Amino acid sequence: MTQIVPITVLRPLEMVFPSHLENLGEMIQSSGVVTSPIIADKKTGIVVDGSHRYIFFLSQGYKKVPVKFVDYLDENIRVGTHLMHRHIIDGGTGISKGEVIKRGLSGDLFPPRTTRNFFPFRKNEFSEVKLADLEKGSPIEVKEYIADVTKEYEIDHNIRYLEEIEHEIDAIIRYLDEIRMTKIYLNDQLSEMKK
Repeated sequence: MTQIVPITVLRPLEMVFPSHLENLGEMIQSSGVVTSPIIADKKTGIVVDGSHRYIFFLSQGYKKVPVKFVDYLDENIRVGTHLMHRHIIDGGTGISKGEVIKRGLSGDLFPPRTTRNFFPFRKNEFSEVKLADLEKGSPIEVKEYIADVTKEYEIDHNIRYLEEIEHEIDAIIRYLDEIRMTKIYLNDQLSEMKK
């Protein structure tokens, strides 16, 4: 369940990309609505999804923001450094929840988009919140949270992320084929049994 909470209860986990932050900010301000909540650990307030949104809200002086709190230590929530890590249950994901919590609590932030957190729910199932309904104060300086990278670096990073997404789509297609074959097999079995 999404809540509107004081932004002060949240802690950053990752730095953000400057161009992405600027583009996202323009999109949110242009639409006037927030379509996805920040996802944060309910115990620590660490932002585990939505770092760019969090920094946008902070920079614009929003005092309250939409957040979905989760129990980050829940075994159904997993973390990795690539999308393919969604399918790896034990080890081999390049990062641990313990490291995420340690970095979030210490303020030793990861570079942008280091973590990929996987949740047992769909992140885009969220009703829109109007920006005008969120309490706002004075803008806050956020330079310390913005990675010192070039636009070319960001472009290269996005290209690599798109490649990850393509691999993820391929894996989903293979899974659907497997399920479709199982369905055909079971229908054949049913047909035989009904003879």
